[in-house]
Amino acid sequence: MDKPDKNIELTFLQKIVLLALDDKGWFGSAEHKIKFGLVGAILFELFKKERIRFTMDEVVVINAKSTDDVILDRVLNLIKSAKKPRSLRSWIQRIVYKKLLLRKTVLKQLINNKVIGREEYSLMVVFYQTKYPLTDVELKRKLQEQISESVVSGNGLSDYELMMLVVMNNCKMVRKNFGGYIQYIKLRGRINEITQFKSPANETEEMIRLLQTAISRAIMASNVSIHV
Repeated sequence: MDKPDKNIELTFLQKIVLLALDDKGWFGSAEHKIKFGLVGAILFELFKKERIRFTMDEVVVINAKSTDDVILDRVLNLIKSAKKPRSLRSWIQRIVYKKLLLRKTVLKQLINNKVIGREEYSLMVVFYQTKYPLTDVELKRKLQEQISESVVSGNGLSDYELMMLVVMNNCKMVRKNFGGYIQYIKLRGRINEITQFKSPANETEEMIRLLQTAISRAIMASNVSIHV
């Protein structure tokens, strides 16, 4: 088996998908929710790259130039080609159900970088399940430790760290990654406190707050539609 590259630098989206998987390679309770969290993270990156902005809860393209990232461009082009304005929540739902293969593309990147593997199982030769077992354990542990330290220390979090916590909180990823930590209760409480965004400090924090609400509502709406 090829050894993982110890010098690999994960992208923001790759970190999110990696943390959504458990060490055995299953998404578990995050299977459905991560689709919405990932789209929220993509919109966040497009905002940070000054490709879109939010006006009266509508998503507006302000720069259609390629980001040189296949996943971001896939979403940017979809928004650009829209015939009518849509709200943030509506865009998250539409992008998820458009089947743009966003998560599969990130998974393929992680496989190519030897961070995870891929195993397929058949059930009664009818149903197939795929899991993505962890190949580079050290890389994931390092990422978990970095997040834990940033949250518990109380030092200022970066915009990307804040968005990461929003996705983890909404997609049932906190216990999966930190449930075995001695300081889990404190960590859990701090994440809940941070992601309330009672007083956004700047435009970016306000945008992350809006994304959090949109992700949460999109997940809730999808849960209702599943059970109707």
